[in-house]
Amino acid sequence: ETMLATARLGSRAFRHVSPVFLKAAPSDVGGPANTIIFDGRRQYSVLSKEEEEKEKARVVSLSDYEKEVELRELDAQISKLNTLRGINTGELYTLRGKFKFLAKEYGMGFMVWYWTVWCSTAVLTYGAIEVLDVDAIALLSRVDGFTGFDIANKVDPTLGTIGLTVAVNELIEPLRLPIVVFTTKPVVDTLTRRY
Repeated sequence: ETMLATARLGSRAFRHVSPVFLKAAPSDVGGPANTIIFDGRRQYSVLSKEEEEKEKARVVSLSDYEKEVELRELDAQISKLNTLRGINTGELYTLRGKFKFLAKEYGMGFMVWYWTVWCSTAVLTYGAIEVLDVDAIALLSRVDGFTGFDIANKVDPTLGTIGLTVAVNELIEPLRLPIVVFTTKPVVDTLTRRY
């Protein structure tokens, strides 16, 4: 159960814990001494107030270099725990789980890479629609024939092309997502090393 508590904490110092978990805890961890009310919600701290104060005093005495080394070691431990959690839950072996893992592990770098790929495919899709001279209004007229609406006469042709681009771009998400998942680590690592 202690491993369960560690896995539930993840990389956050504070975590919402249900009363059931608090009652099930076999030790003082999660007991009333470690329960904090924050924004009207019960929060859980791994450290008691005394331990927290000792840790603050210890960290103040560290040099900037020592803090950086310690933070890197802590980040490596958190990454390992997140990987073990992904293995335990089975999320590490699904595309959705890998996506969540990358978002958690790489944060902003992952989001920048994902939106770069998304925008690139959108530009390529728009270019293909323009080059192939696909008439978005004609497609809307066909849809109007099935639905009984009259949308084609109310939509500007440029907006229709943009709407078609977004729709097609979303339809190719099952192709784009695996590419992003498999290329995030090397791309983000390369960019962070370079800059």
